[in-house]
Amino acid sequence: MTGKGHRLTGIGAGFFAAALVHTLGFNYTAEVFAALAAASSTTLPDWIEIPVHKKGMRAGTLIPHRTITHWPPLWLGLMYFAFYYLEPYYAATLIGISVGAITHILADAPNPMGVPWFWPHKRVSILGGLWRSGQFEKTITAVFTAIGVFYWVQAHRDNAWLMAFIERWG
Repeated sequence: MTGKGHRLTGIGAGFFAAALVHTLGFNYTAEVFAALAAASSTTLPDWIEIPVHKKGMRAGTLIPHRTITHWPPLWLGLMYFAFYYLEPYYAATLIGISVGAITHILADAPNPMGVPWFWPHKRVSILGGLWRSGQFEKTITAVFTAIGVFYWVQAHRDNAWLMAFIERWG
């Protein structure tokens, strides 16, 4: 997916993050923090790879592409840490950032290059690499947005089912 496509998935990521923190018991202000953080961090896994320039030209990155920055356990761990150890607004923001990063990773997952699902330096392409970067970006954005809005609407109806799941397994 291109940078533009990742930025567009931020719409769905924002709704999803707001719904998630609402479901976890945060207030409406925290929802806004999470939504803004998620929407603005859907390109984060790429830009924290730290570009290296030689003679004014980009010559690669300090962290190899699609390694540790695209590793889902890192972002899930940050969400766990945020929920259990940070003050509410900091937690909501870090959860939102993590949702944005995970959205990025999910959008990259069907690419033939793959993402490191289990180990930070071993990429796996799901479904055999369904499409290359830049293909189907509008469709992917529409799907992410629909999922995010659906979850947000559901979260504001009744979240007892998810809280029961978290209490049982969390």
